Amino acid sequence: SPFVLFLAGWVWWRIMTETLTLIVQDGEDIFNAIEDFTKQNDIGYGMVVSAKGAMKKFNLIGHGRKGTIDNVSNTAEFEVDAMSGKIQKKGDKVTVKMNALVSSSGFTPLSGELISGKASGKLVIGIKKIDLKKMIEA
Repeated sequence: SPFVLFLAGWVWWRIMTETLTLIVQDGEDIFNAIEDFTKQNDIGYGMVVSAKGAMKKFNLIGHGRKGTIDNVSNTAEFEVDAMSGKIQKKGDKVTVKMNALVSSSGFTPLSGELISGKASGKLVIGIKKIDLKKMIEA
C-alpha cells in the first residue's frame, strides 16, 4: 500500500541521515562557517535543509524583474525565509552550492544562488548529514 511505502521511505531516510545544527555568529562568513563545520563533523555529503535568522553583505545570482539573470549585492540586513543546498567534501576540499530566499520589510523578496554572505545576529542552519556508505550497503 502507499502508506507502507511511505513509512519504509521515512524509516530509510531517518537511518541514513543525521540532522546537525550550525550556528553562524554575527559578522561571520557563511561559507567559511559551513566549510569549517563540514570538516569538524566529517560530512562527506550533506544537504542544507533549513535556516533561521538574518544575513547581510550578501551576493545572490537570480532572475531579475525583467526576465534577466542578475547579480544582486546588498549590504543591508535581510531575513532568511528559506535556504537549501548541498555540501560535498572530497579530501580537504569542501564544495557548497546554496540557494536562498530573503526578504526585508518593504522590499520584494530576493531569491537565487547564494554566492557570498555574512550572518547578521545568529544564523541557524540545519544540515542533513548523509552517510553514503550506508546507502551503498542498503
